[in-house]
Amino acid sequence: MIWQQSSFLPNVCQLHRHWFLFIALIVWVAGSVACGTSVARPATILFERSGGLAGLDDRLTIDLTTGTAQLQRRKEVLTTTLSAEQRSRLATLIAALDLANLAATPASPHQCCDFLSYRIQIDAITIQTTDADLPASLQPLVTELNAIITGLHTR
Repeated sequence: MIWQQSSFLPNVCQLHRHWFLFIALIVWVAGSVACGTSVARPATILFERSGGLAGLDDRLTIDLTTGTAQLQRRKEVLTTTLSAEQRSRLATLIAALDLANLAATPASPHQCCDFLSYRIQIDAITIQTTDADLPASLQPLVTELNAIITGLHTR
């Protein structure tokens, strides 16, 4: 009888161990799925800047997945591939933004010929602003996008 009871305990322990592993696997998979869907990386950026004394009319399109960047300035079209460092920097700058809040901020009604107007579309979210009312949180992204345009145009 003692032998039978002692053989019963390892079977119960194995059963509990299997259930524990099964539940741990379910929790791990559920956590992986939740983390994978909550961190959405932007796929495309459309950056338009216009106005100013120079009468700029630039349209920069960036595919963050492939790194392809295309600048359209009037009839001229320039294309390049961004480095992994540039793409990472853009993704970091975008992740730091409160896009929904920025998109809800109305553009200033005051226009001046010296100001540049910006339209930034990140996937489905569009932000419109000018030099006069550019939010401080958006300044690093605008600076980076302007640098990409300068780099493309000076090639």
